[in-house]
Amino acid sequence: SSHIAGSGSGFCKRNTDSVRSARHLRGMAENINDVGVALCVSVACYIAALLVSNVLFMLHRDRAARAKVCCIGKPLRFHSPDDAPRTFKHSGFASNIIGTFLLYNWVAFFAVGYLYMVLFCWFSYAPQFFAPPQPLEWFGGWNGLMAPWLVIFTLIHIIGMTLILTWEALRTRFMIPVGHFREATHVVIEEDLPADTDEALVDPDTTRPTTARSVKQVAKQLKGRYARAVARTVLPITCDPDGTRRIEYTCVRYVYSEAEDSFHPTGHVDFDPSQVHAAYQAGGLTEEAAAESIATCGKNEINVYVPGIFEALLKEFSDFTYIFNSIGTWSYMVYSSWNIGIFWLLLTSASGIFRSLFIVRPNQKKIHDLAQLHTKCQVLRGGKWETIEASEIALGDIVAVDDGSAVLPCDGIVIEGSLVVNESMLTGEPMPIQKMPVENSRHASITKKNVAYAGTACLQSSGPHQGKAVMIAKAVGALTTRGQLVRMVLFPTSVRFRYNDELPKVYGLICIYMVFLMMIYLSPLVELHSWIATYLLLLNTVAMCLSPMLPVSMVMGQSVTAKRLQSEHQISCLQPGRIPIAGKISTMVFDKTGTITKDGMDFSGVVPVEAARFLPETSFDLTDSEEAATANRSAIESRVPAKTRHALACCHTVTTLRDGTLVGNQVEVSMVRTGGWAILGDVIRSPSGSEELGIVKKLDFDHCRMTSGVVVRHGDSGETQVFVKGSYEKIQSISLPESTPTDYEVKTQGYAKRGYYVLAVATKTLPGGMTQQEIADLSRESLESGLSMCGLLLFRNEMKHDSALAIQQLRHGAIRSVICTGDNALTGISVGRQCTIVSSPGRVLLGDLSSSGVLEWRDPDVQDAPPSDLKSEEMASCQLAVTQSAWRHFYAHPDELDEIWTRIVVFARMKPEDKINVVKFLQGKSLVVGMCGDGGNDCGGLRAAHAGLALSDAEASMVSPFATGRDGKSLLTVVDLIREGRACLATNLATFQYFMTYSFTLTAFRTILAVYVAGSMGEYVWITMDVGIGMLMAWTMTQSRPTKRLCGFRPTAALLGPRTLSAIAFPVFTSLLTYMIAEALLWEKSWYEKLNPITDIHLSPELWMLRGDNYDAAVCMLTLVVTLATTAYVNTYGGSFRRNICFNYGINLVYGAFVFGLGWLLFSPPTQFNCIYRVNCDTQQSLDAQDLGVLAAFSAGGVGGCFLGPQVEVWQNELAEQGWGSGGGRKYWLPQKSSACLPPAGYNTTPMNSPEISHFGCVGPNNCFSWGFKWAFFALLAALVVANHLFTKVVLQGVVADRLRKRQGTCDPNTRGDDAMGGSATLGSEAATSDGTDPELMPSRREIRLA
Repeated sequence: SSHIAGSGSGFCKRNTDSVRSARHLRGMAENINDVGVALCVSVACYIAALLVSNVLFMLHRDRAARAKVCCIGKPLRFHSPDDAPRTFKHSGFASNIIGTFLLYNWVAFFAVGYLYMVLFCWFSYAPQFFAPPQPLEWFGGWNGLMAPWLVIFTLIHIIGMTLILTWEALRTRFMIPVGHFREATHVVIEEDLPADTDEALVDPDTTRPTTARSVKQVAKQLKGRYARAVARTVLPITCDPDGTRRIEYTCVRYVYSEAEDSFHPTGHVDFDPSQVHAAYQAGGLTEEAAAESIATCGKNEINVYVPGIFEALLKEFSDFTYIFNSIGTWSYMVYSSWNIGIFWLLLTSASGIFRSLFIVRPNQKKIHDLAQLHTKCQVLRGGKWETIEASEIALGDIVAVDDGSAVLPCDGIVIEGSLVVNESMLTGEPMPIQKMPVENSRHASITKKNVAYAGTACLQSSGPHQGKAVMIAKAVGALTTRGQLVRMVLFPTSVRFRYNDELPKVYGLICIYMVFLMMIYLSPLVELHSWIATYLLLLNTVAMCLSPMLPVSMVMGQSVTAKRLQSEHQISCLQPGRIPIAGKISTMVFDKTGTITKDGMDFSGVVPVEAARFLPETSFDLTDSEEAATANRSAIESRVPAKTRHALACCHTVTTLRDGTLVGNQVEVSMVRTGGWAILGDVIRSPSGSEELGIVKKLDFDHCRMTSGVVVRHGDSGETQVFVKGSYEKIQSISLPESTPTDYEVKTQGYAKRGYYVLAVATKTLPGGMTQQEIADLSRESLESGLSMCGLLLFRNEMKHDSALAIQQLRHGAIRSVICTGDNALTGISVGRQCTIVSSPGRVLLGDLSSSGVLEWRDPDVQDAPPSDLKSEEMASCQLAVTQSAWRHFYAHPDELDEIWTRIVVFARMKPEDKINVVKFLQGKSLVVGMCGDGGNDCGGLRAAHAGLALSDAEASMVSPFATGRDGKSLLTVVDLIREGRACLATNLATFQYFMTYSFTLTAFRTILAVYVAGSMGEYVWITMDVGIGMLMAWTMTQSRPTKRLCGFRPTAALLGPRTLSAIAFPVFTSLLTYMIAEALLWEKSWYEKLNPITDIHLSPELWMLRGDNYDAAVCMLTLVVTLATTAYVNTYGGSFRRNICFNYGINLVYGAFVFGLGWLLFSPPTQFNCIYRVNCDTQQSLDAQDLGVLAAFSAGGVGGCFLGPQVEVWQNELAEQGWGSGGGRKYWLPQKSSACLPPAGYNTTPMNSPEISHFGCVGPNNCFSWGFKWAFFALLAALVVANHLFTKVVLQGVVADRLRKRQGTCDPNTRGDDAMGGSATLGSEAATSDGTDPELMPSRREIRLA
């Protein structure tokens, strides 16, 4: 553990005994003592014994598995949070003592080995840092200690990586498969991953086997096996005292069924109306039945597990990336670089602790708090009402519902009474909804109107129990609607994105590059005269290839953007990883009502029908005044026939709160408010009080039938009438043809074209004398048959004032917009024209299925237009709109849809599942799809899209990655999101390009320096590059803001595309070229002396921080730092997606500081600052650097000691010729601080002031440059800087990129499609294509390539 005397501090202070010779040091490098050998042999024997034991156990396991039919891969009835079809299977395994012992032996070896690694790293610094000297003595010195240390270091990192990547698979391998689940102790759940069909889509002419194809096939199989292995989840089976065997998966309890020999989910039951009323009449559950239900289904609570602090940290640091960080940290730490090692350790620890304790765990606690519900409620058990905690509600309990905004504790079916609830938590619409009791009838059915959902607020409850409604619990715990919402947040859908998919390929290429570097370091080209030093240098280089700051910088950029979205745009972001994906959106799907148009509708007018003809339209004054309301009521009373007037009064589901507030669907509330009839429970009274209608039966809205209705009885005549309301197409189909006006379609389509939301009402009179029960027993089909047309209801939904502007800005940004609405197609086309999604006055064809099931295309603007030929040349430029029936036809016939999908701009009459299918279809066309809706029936589409934006402040918006309620739910928030997304993606690519440049230039420069002079750079050079550039400049890079407008193309997301690769390759090659030229100029100088510190002045190999005291390392340092600082700066240029770099004050300040500092290092005379970085440094200033306080104290030996410049060799040779060291002790003299770094007295050596030792104003050994070389080197560095700036501005962001982009935009569509599979075809960012195809989304099929 010898050192260079007088080197100041750090490692060089380990031993003050100056008589130990360099010969002894070299001997320790060659020889490992018996202690080290014994330790290595012991570890090898232990590993061999463990491997043999594992093999024997696996043979036993496989033999046991073959001896019985195992319950492997049984289907699991999985409750998906978003109802997406996913296939899971579960298998039974029994834990085995021997298997568990063997598995945890590997874990124990890793833990003990890591502890050994940390302790003996500390021991290697003895007597520094209070480390005991005995271990060094036991192992015979530093080299003897390091040999077994490196063996264990390598083994534990290999074992750690294996355990982390395959832990769940390993757990199953060390268990025994069982024949039945009743024998199992654990259940393994794995998802059936979809097969990758890309392999089947190959050119038949290229199917001959080749080596490359064989390697690719093997790699693909290994990838598939690994994907299946890591997709497994091992769950312990819990056995309750009553014998119930259960597991919990994604917050849902699964209970073992002996009959099925499998586990099935509990917590939900489907009742029919007769069961509901029977349970109520029976007095609810008994106490025993409730206890049994709770034992089986669990309590009525959503169990969101929040790990403790230690567990959260353990889970965070169990990621494989920390293994790479550990390699870099401890290889630096043990290689005499405790300061750099501590920095890496602090960086890694701080980033992991911050992420786990300040991001992940708080989010888990937030969701946990959201899932909690602490309240009391009344339940009917054994015929008696009792008060219990909400968590004690059992499935099937009869619950009394409190009002006053009380939160419902479970999903339930209303049995008696009625509720008014606020379902904004589910739908995003903060309007009250009425819930009615389910009828006790054999024809009754349970609909949404009868079901109240957990988590919704009850505004009013009225019914038989103390004035409260009662309901039966149909779902508890995680399977309630509220529980599903929480699960959607906990287990969000994953989205494949090219950026993430290419990262493994990048790491693979870096690994190949690392192998290449290993070959160089292990070859005779690098000779450090110590395999230990060579191996540690190799580990350091590997760590440089995979900077821990790369993933940190990505998250940093996304976090900065997420905060800016919240603070400046009022857009909340639950998934920051979706922000860069939003920057790649090429198609935006919009809902209509509440998204493009305003919330709610105004009742604009009514068109009565009598005797199969239309009467004149009665229009209403929409101004909000008492005069207008009076005039509207008067118009209805005087001009609207009685039947139509009665339909307006009663054909709705509106009710009133105790304060008179109307509650219900906004369309119906607008109609009732205009009519002015009073709602008095089940009685509706006219404004004048002269007419009364009694509600006999309500027909709730049926999504399948698309109708709603009511049966009423007149108070004066006793006549019973049925009124049915729905879309005008549906009412026409169920009305008697003779009651429908001949111009019905012309009239209704005309109103729809003018932007009206058109509903129709039909009626009929029931036979007299029917009792209440007889009417209740009538089926809905019979009530909705034989109807006569009654009239049209006209509603106006005004468009938001900024919707057209937002669509225009999206179009300018090369983003295609489409409308996907549940409204009528003609209304959708009308709104589309107003907001410019539909070209106006361009021709639009509407596709619909005829009554005979034939798809027909007609021009809705032409009355009685004949079917059009879509393939004709005349129709080739028409935009298209499709109805639900037409869409479903196309979805079932994808070949037909492939020909026209790029022309469809309106999808009408879409149900929630249809919206999801539209989004997924567009995604299947290699598009990055965004979805914007107001919640409710848009939630599925918002989750399915790559980036969903909910225009809502309600809890339902949590299922969407983004949500906002800014400026009245302005559509301009979509533009703001995409602007920020593009800027974030550009920043992520910029930081990626910087760290890749960092990786290649740093390792290349270090390797060249090691090969040429076995040199390195000063310790503070590495610290500056890691902290000053790697952290500080990377942070300032993320501060760039987006441009104010969207440009006509999107940023590339291809990590291996031409633009990204050229942005990495150019600075790497230009820096290497600059370095080579500078070295050539340096070698020509007469004052230049090549110095290999290992062979020329016999420096100990482990003292790497002192191998930079030469000319070559100084040139390397200046070139490298200039390259990295400039690369970070030019990658922050604004361009088309980020604001001008002049507005990023942070990076300008930091870059300016670096340029000034590098200029100072190059041109200044020797100073203490120069000697920190070992550039233009001499002996005197190097000694004075010990006065720098913290900088000197934090040094591992490179600051404050003698400068070991090339001139030291002169003195060393002179002393050797005069016999210095021949009497024993050290063979070679090295400068010592105690003698002012001068040769020992009594020997004839060259004076310090001699030109051979001191020159260019430098005193003693130095690496000072001449002024001529300084200016020449400065010109080279300036050329390097200018070249990188010009390359970015002219090639990547300038005219070259523009020309290539234009060229790409005019290329053949099939060629563009091929590029879509393989990356951007130009150096510029992605150009907009005619069909909006996105080259950066990784598709699952490659049809375009085949084409």
